[in-house]
Amino acid sequence: MINLEELNKTWSLIAQNRNMKTDAQVINFFRAVQHGKNLVKDVTPEMISSMDAETSDKVKRINLLFDMMKDAQEKAFGDIIEKNF
Repeated sequence: MINLEELNKTWSLIAQNRNMKTDAQVINFFRAVQHGKNLVKDVTPEMISSMDAETSDKVKRINLLFDMMKDAQEKAFGDIIEKNF
């Protein structure tokens, strides 16, 4: 089951750093999203449907943010990795 207190702390960090105006905010944002993904990795669609709307929205957004970060990293570094390894 999801630790809701931990999820809310993590979501708060994401929200605080979402504008990413400084390097520290960029780092905090990425770390918070990655931590959030670890918190929600075992959530099933059935679990999401049984959550309140706010919690399920946070879970969905964390998954979306993580997927977007993963796609961006693959686009940015995929060619470098393929050429050098």
